[in-house]
Amino acid sequence: MSRAVLGALAVVAAACGAATTTSGTTAIVDLAAPGVATIAVLFDADGPIAWRPSDDAGGWLPDGDAVWLAGTWWSLIRRPGLDATDSPLASFPYGDVITSSAADLDGDGSIEVVVSYRHPARATPWDPRPVPTDDRGRSAHLGVIAADGSPIWLAHRIPHPVGVVAACGGGNVTLGYTEWGDEALVAATAATWSGFGFTLAPELKGLASVGCIDMDGDGVQDPVVIRGT
Repeated sequence: MSRAVLGALAVVAAACGAATTTSGTTAIVDLAAPGVATIAVLFDADGPIAWRPSDDAGGWLPDGDAVWLAGTWWSLIRRPGLDATDSPLASFPYGDVITSSAADLDGDGSIEVVVSYRHPARATPWDPRPVPTDDRGRSAHLGVIAADGSPIWLAHRIPHPVGVVAACGGGNVTLGYTEWGDEALVAATAATWSGFGFTLAPELKGLASVGCIDMDGDGVQDPVVIRGT
């Protein structure tokens, strides 16, 4: 469905009172669409921004650029630019830093740093499963530390090596996954900070770039995945 068609439908729906305002600058409109019962469209004064099926109980995932909003993936209609999100650390005693990114994860006004790192693989008595490693015998991990370097949470095991982290604030982080021994991103996801660990969104497979942009105009940056880059 083209951006022009979505924009026209959104304007009509808004005029008919079908829009649910989500902030001062954006709104969500439910529309009938070919091949889908109804879709929700996020739009602003310049037109449609993103869409998703109104009912995605079947596990729908976007096959192109995507943004994580309100606990679900939306398919982006406009491709945004992504800024660099890396926040280099002066020191990190828990392993070799792959990448790190800083934001206020929990809304307390203090900055936390999300760190992807590796260290020599170690067996643990509570987890007898084999530990995947790189060619240097290091296992992959994800952690959150305070601005002063004190650890808040350090993961024992993560699903894949993380090559890029973009801390968005508001409890959200975008993660770019790699293969062992290859820096190219092969999948991406959003992760929501629980206070001690992350809840992962459904994974979006394929080459990608990751970052954070305030897509719905609420003042909080949202996890964004740009596919095929």
